[in-house]
Amino acid sequence: MRALATAVLCAGCALPVVSAGTFLPAGDLRPGEVHASVSLEAGRVLAGPSDVHDLPAVPPEAQKFEVSTWFASDASVRWQANHRLALELQVKLTNPMTPFAPELVGAAVGGRLRLREANGGGLSIELGARAVGVGLQQSITRSQDGRTQVDDWNYRAFGFEAPLVATYRVNPLFAVTFAPFLRAYWIREWHDTHLTSVAADGTTSVTNGQSTLQWSPVLSGGVGGSAAFDLGPVQIAPGVALELATRPGPDAVTHFLFEPGVSVGTHF
Repeated sequence: MRALATAVLCAGCALPVVSAGTFLPAGDLRPGEVHASVSLEAGRVLAGPSDVHDLPAVPPEAQKFEVSTWFASDASVRWQANHRLALELQVKLTNPMTPFAPELVGAAVGGRLRLREANGGGLSIELGARAVGVGLQQSITRSQDGRTQVDDWNYRAFGFEAPLVATYRVNPLFAVTFAPFLRAYWIREWHDTHLTSVAADGTTSVTNGQSTLQWSPVLSGGVGGSAAFDLGPVQIAPGVALELATRPGPDAVTHFLFEPGVSVGTHF
């Protein structure tokens, strides 16, 4: 039997996660103030179609999604509840096929505990914690000689992130940030196949199958750095993270990731 050859790609096949807000400056907000921002970066990819380990080879149309990083975006709001504690809400806006077209795939909630505060300049340190949930469904359709197969990949992930954010405020217009971090996610992925065959006499048969990657951990750690430029009411913070990260499954390989990004925000 020949392999199915022609495919129409309906969506991408990778589950990205992004947390650019990790590297926003510490110590900038006073009690009652709010910081709102949008971010774009090369965020890490938690899983792709090959992580189910059920196919001899990933379909050619999905192979380009077997990557370690993916351009992704988020929107964050951080509220300084009191002198020590800030609360944060973040939505994940990553389109798995068109990276620059936002699509809601998850959210995060967390906070920052201020350990050291600089009065007008100097060093500020905050300890962050964030709970993250993301999910996605994607599919490809392949047809040949009266046979049509639809492959659906479903991804669900929950995780926690813990950055230590240290910021040195050089002057009111410029600050630099250094942030070591740890991330732990648990991911479940399943692959559904729906094969429809039409015989020469017009008889139709349908065959369904499913393979599952049960809940598996994906771990990572690294360091990030950024520079924040305060231009009137707008703050621009380009940065980069260096990360060692695993993929799900018993034979997960550790990858070295380079993740540049930028955040644009304002506080009021």
